[in-house]
Amino acid sequence: MPGVEVIDPYKPGLSPEEGLKVRRRGLTADVMIASSNAITLDGKLVNLDGMGNRVASMAFGPEKVILVVGMNKVMPDLDTAMARVKHYAAPVNATRLSLKNPCVETGLCADCKSPQRICNVWSIIEGHMIKGRIHVKLVGENFGY
Repeated sequence: MPGVEVIDPYKPGLSPEEGLKVRRRGLTADVMIASSNAITLDGKLVNLDGMGNRVASMAFGPEKVILVVGMNKVMPDLDTAMARVKHYAAPVNATRLSLKNPCVETGLCADCKSPQRICNVWSIIEGHMIKGRIHVKLVGENFGY
């Protein structure tokens, strides 16, 4: 689309240094489109990142944040949301990213201290001072992990 630049830190061929630069640029994007690892029935957005760029952008940076969340990520409360993130979403994402850590090998969180640990930065967003900045779009099916 003309005039639209997609900032993609997972673009093939990026060096680690280039990936960091791209992640930093994402903090100043006009719009962020992402997902949340979990959402509670009372609306808390629960996320866990390796580097923290995604959760930082959700909290502050882009003027608009659009989160597309499947119903499989809706959890009754904060405890079940955090358990889902740590013991399901994190190992699946680590596998998707071909990281070398224990949860990729076993499919289970080992609370590792691996250099490629994906579980470093927690975020729980309950609201935002800028009205209408964060938009959550629930998809009526299983979507993402």
